[in-house]
Amino acid sequence: MIATPAPVWKRALAWVYDGLIIVALVLVAGFVASLLAGGVAPSWLTQGLVIAVASGYFWLSWVKGGQTAGMRAWRLRVVTPDGKPLSPIVALTRLLACLGTLAPLGILLATAWFSPTRQTLYDRMSNTRVVAEPKIKR
Repeated sequence: MIATPAPVWKRALAWVYDGLIIVALVLVAGFVASLLAGGVAPSWLTQGLVIAVASGYFWLSWVKGGQTAGMRAWRLRVVTPDGKPLSPIVALTRLLACLGTLAPLGILLATAWFSPTRQTLYDRMSNTRVVAEPKIKR
């Protein structure tokens, strides 16, 4: 059974949720950088930690369950075209595709509206898709 493509509006709301988590991670990374530097941290150290922590959050979330916290809240999951979980290499490819297309700016999310499978440009580049999980029946 092929899962239903995730609605674009749900993906956008998951981004907002994940954006709040990224803000918290940036603050922690900045704090750690200042501790490591013993005061005001050089920008290269802070930027490096921010990139590592934010990238790690997405990569680890996609590899371990296929969902970030925002995706979990909206019952979304990133999978391969045949519905399987992402391997570490595919998750890294997706992460690099997201960064390369400036996906964090949110502009390319709109490209999903023009795809019958609701795939964005970076979904197609990484050969992944975001699907909506069915509601739990109680």
